[in-house]
Amino acid sequence: MIRISRMADYALLVVFKMRSCEQLVTLDRLCELTRLPLPTLRKLMRALTHNDLVKSVRGPRGGYKLSSQPDQISIAEIIEAIDGPIALTECAKSDGGDCQIASTCELKENWNIVNRLISNALHNVTLDAMGNMPMDVKRLKSALVKLPNQSS
Repeated sequence: MIRISRMADYALLVVFKMRSCEQLVTLDRLCELTRLPLPTLRKLMRALTHNDLVKSVRGPRGGYKLSSQPDQISIAEIIEAIDGPIALTECAKSDGGDCQIASTCELKENWNIVNRLISNALHNVTLDAMGNMPMDVKRLKSALVKLPNQSS
């Protein structure tokens, strides 16, 4: 089954909720908005801040805000902040992974193409797009990069 982690799913929810917050938002407020437990939010915010998707402001009037506009943040960036680079198979990892049969596998190149297609799709879906119902599929299709050796 191809699936993002629960923590990445939660991070998407948190950042999605933050997109409509004009002011700094506190962890307590994020708990109310998302219904996620405080320890989970702390862990998520640490990762999102570390990956420069969210800015943290300390102090009694502190809180969090998005580092960029919602139309500039892709869902892939959020997923990668939590789960690391998108890789459907071991051989699709950027470091080549740890596949025992990579040198003789006939599927490796095609898996890399499939991985790039899915990664490109996720990089072309922004927080703003996720908030539009239904999502603009035509815009998404036109944004996908045509891969080499692919016919129309």
